[in-house]
Amino acid sequence: MKENKTIRITLRLTPEQYDSIRSRAEAAQMPIGAYVRAAAMRHKVVVIDGLKEITHELKGVGRSLNRLVVLANQGRIHTVRLSDTLESLAKVYLQLRNLTELERT
Repeated sequence: MKENKTIRITLRLTPEQYDSIRSRAEAAQMPIGAYVRAAAMRHKVVVIDGLKEITHELKGVGRSLNRLVVLANQGRIHTVRLSDTLESLAKVYLQLRNLTELERT
């Protein structure tokens, strides 16, 4: 459930400070307000380089699986060989594991 944000905080920044916050928020792939809230509440903001590419690949696998389910429900296919899909998912898993290992060190 989304919280109703009714209180506004206004602060003044130098152009350099604003640019720094904006670039950090972009790197974290967060809106500026969400990034500032997380930083102010002392939440750890973790930026994982390469996550966007892995997410894109994972979405592609999901779209392919969805197409297969639709075709199966329509009766247009009866047997599916998922070995390629399993290989793709295994690669994505290894990439995610490697990225998280890098973040821990």
